[in-house]
Amino acid sequence: MKLYFDSNCPLCKSFAGLLKKHLESEIETVPLPQGEFTQDFKLELSNGEILQGKDAIDALEKYVPKIKDFFWMLPEAYKSQALRGTYILGKFWRKFFYFLRGKNCGECG
Repeated sequence: MKLYFDSNCPLCKSFAGLLKKHLESEIETVPLPQGEFTQDFKLELSNGEILQGKDAIDALEKYVPKIKDFFWMLPEAYKSQALRGTYILGKFWRKFFYFLRGKNCGECG
């Protein structure tokens, strides 16, 4: 499984670094080529299927359940919600980051 991410985005780089550090045996993180953007994370499953955005996050939770361990301080019942909420906040932050820098992040404008 491969997760493609925007290497110009500090949040995306941090998330990819976290995955590499803790889940390297289960998921490969691949920076997008310089100048190439994607509005959301792009996840390539082992069967070649490409998922983006919420679908990618749902697949990460399904195929790499240890990702929920990042939310170790929460009761088990809240970890899935925390993963999705973090994704939503991260997506907002990423757009705001590019807005502040006066740059266009491809599709998100």
